[in-house]
Amino acid sequence: MKTVTKILTTLTISLSLAGLANASTLVAADSNISTELCMKAASGSRVALNKAIKESRLSNAYVVYNIKCNEQNITDFVSKYGKSPEKMNALLNRGRIKGHVSINDIAAL
Repeated sequence: MKTVTKILTTLTISLSLAGLANASTLVAADSNISTELCMKAASGSRVALNKAIKESRLSNAYVVYNIKCNEQNITDFVSKYGKSPEKMNALLNRGRIKGHVSINDIAAL
C-alpha cells in the first residue's frame, strides 16, 4: 500500500510541475512581423530582437509606439512575460524620441 501511495504522489507532483513549466510558454499565433517582434522581445535575447528589428526595417521608436502584443504595448508585454525585461526594455526604449532642451544663460553686465 505504501508503494502505491508513493508512486501516486510522485506522479501527481511530476505532472503538476510539468504543467507549471508549460503554462509560462508563449506560442506565436501567426507569422506577422509584429508577432515575430513580440516573441523575440519576450525571449530575452537582445541580439535576436535587434536583428529582427533591423530585418523588419522598422525603427526602435516605431516598434515602441506602434507594435502591440496581446493588446498591450510591447514594453508592457516584455515586463509581464519576458525574460530579463530590464535589458530588453532598455534596448527598446533606446529608440524613443527624446525632446531636445537648450538652456542659454545670458548674464547682464
